[in-house]
Amino acid sequence: MKKYISIIIAIFALTLTTCTNEGREFDTHGGNGLAFVHFVGSSITLSTELEEMEDAPHSATISVSSTVKSEQARTYTLQIDPSSTAIEGTHYNLSSKTVTIPAGQYSGSVTITVIIDNLVKDRLSAVFILDSDDVIDYGKKMTVIMNRYDLCEFETSMLVGTFNYVSDDWDEEGIVKIEADPDDPYKIYILSPLSEDITWNENPIVVYVDPETYTITGPKCVVIDSLDEWGVPWTNYFCEAVDGVFDYCTGTYTISFHLGCDQQDFGPNEYILSR
Repeated sequence: MKKYISIIIAIFALTLTTCTNEGREFDTHGGNGLAFVHFVGSSITLSTELEEMEDAPHSATISVSSTVKSEQARTYTLQIDPSSTAIEGTHYNLSSKTVTIPAGQYSGSVTITVIIDNLVKDRLSAVFILDSDDVIDYGKKMTVIMNRYDLCEFETSMLVGTFNYVSDDWDEEGIVKIEADPDDPYKIYILSPLSEDITWNENPIVVYVDPETYTITGPKCVVIDSLDEWGVPWTNYFCEAVDGVFDYCTGTYTISFHLGCDQQDFGPNEYILSR
């Protein structure tokens, strides 16, 4: 009698662990016989130290797992939760906006890669949601935390002084002097011309440094009133800092200046200012 009971129990257990439902063969692969999909884990942390970028983890794998093997590939869309503070394309890139579990497999994955140069010192997070009927509630959300630790200490005195400049766009190099506004240390003035061959007026180039991100912007500043270098008087040469950043670990400005005058637009030109 005990022998027959053992056989019945064995058959019943086999029925629980393997069955077929709508073309899906599933077992107890983490689901105790239930069919559902979920993120593997609930959070990932990517921490980057500015001075150790070569060794820091720049990317991670976001995995989605299922307790069900299917004869067909299953694709799930990664939706971005509104609570996210990191911006795709600015702070990170995804290898794909969908995760596919191949046919006959239990899991699939995508890769998230941080854009180190655009990370700020404060913690950012990207929160992803799997929105599908077969996703279990506790496995619907994945949070990727992105930290940047700057090992250098910033001081506003780093923004001013005498700098060497070079521009490959204009084949220029020389020395400039930079001073800060007495009332705002993040508003700086480039006092010397960014050219050794042309005499500028006394108007400085005004540059604003963002105190949080150290990015660069600035207004349009007329630096040459009139120039007759080509036999035709061109007027109101301007210089405008449209983009850039100050790297306080190296004490270097990288600035894209928009140059032009009343008669001609010369477009953006990049300058490197370093000590």
